[in-house]
Amino acid sequence: MVERTNTVLTIPEPRTAALATKPYPVAGPGFVIVEVAVAPVCNEGRIYRDHQFEWHDGPEHLGHEGVGTVVEIAPGSRFSVGDRVIIYQGNSCQECFVCTQGLSPTHCLGIPYESYDEGMAPRDISAGLLGIEKVNSSASGGFGMARYRLAPEHMIQTIPDELSFHHAAAANCLLGCTYTAAEEAGVSEGDVVVVGAVGFIGLGAIVNSLYRGATVVVLGRHPFRMELCRRLGVHAIIDPGNSDWHRQLHAMTDGRQGADIAFECAGVSYYLDRCMAGLRRYGTLYSLGHGDPAVPYSLSILNDLVDRHIIWTGGHDVRFRDRAGLLEMLCDPRVQERIDAIVTHTFPMSRAAEAFEAVLAKDCGKVYLLPQE
Repeated sequence: MVERTNTVLTIPEPRTAALATKPYPVAGPGFVIVEVAVAPVCNEGRIYRDHQFEWHDGPEHLGHEGVGTVVEIAPGSRFSVGDRVIIYQGNSCQECFVCTQGLSPTHCLGIPYESYDEGMAPRDISAGLLGIEKVNSSASGGFGMARYRLAPEHMIQTIPDELSFHHAAAANCLLGCTYTAAEEAGVSEGDVVVVGAVGFIGLGAIVNSLYRGATVVVLGRHPFRMELCRRLGVHAIIDPGNSDWHRQLHAMTDGRQGADIAFECAGVSYYLDRCMAGLRRYGTLYSLGHGDPAVPYSLSILNDLVDRHIIWTGGHDVRFRDRAGLLEMLCDPRVQERIDAIVTHTFPMSRAAEAFEAVLAKDCGKVYLLPQE
């Protein structure tokens, strides 16, 4: 009998990606094993370049998005072998205020951000992706860039037959976190929405805003990505370096002297300044990027927030309560056309280095890896 193994992606050193053979995952109660069909690229391009890791990943622990087919279940599972599923990131406690209110698992109280510098929780907790392998005593499977992945049952969602893996794979960091952002910001028909700093997160914010009937104005200038914005159907593109960018924006806001909502998607002062300045009074700024956490951002509490009555919030995950609405949106034909436009590159996982180089070159939208190839 041939012993089953798992193939996982590693980044052992900067600018190097390699496949490694690991033991096949072990699934305990409340977990399933998924054969991964698509593993989208998120922050792994930066990891590939800088070899700097966050608390929840490491050189042999990469990837947090994904879709695939259930191949193994534990006794008593509510899922069946053969189910096609979306795997949401993390392993929340299911008991705290955040979890019981249907909020985002990335913000579960089992992850003690408040106790650590720069919001970086310790690596020995069970709430994050590393905890998945820990609680199952498994030598692999906790992460997305692998042939087989361990998934907590409360973190997966069945995909309807009519929805392809290609479109369902947009459910996490491409359209999922921006779906929740649009819901929390209250984007609705007739709103003017500004999107600043357009990478794949910004493209996701555009799709979600258009889906809700908003007028979408992009602040950006990268030629490839601005062409993607045009294909998505944005209403205007303004070069934030132009001296009259502010006047151009005001001309589109029907006397409100600013946009209703701004999505800032890089977390850098250049775009934060413009998104903040581009809002009307009583506007909402939603941060979806976090740049370098060691670099502070300065503003005037009185002039920038209080006098203008600006709401500033942020997040980077899909709320539990949003999963049904997100799935409905992913089945919309117009949204699927926009996903097809945004997903510009697909690579076998064996060619992950090429995928990461494409991400770093920036002439791309969202990039997918296929772990079975």
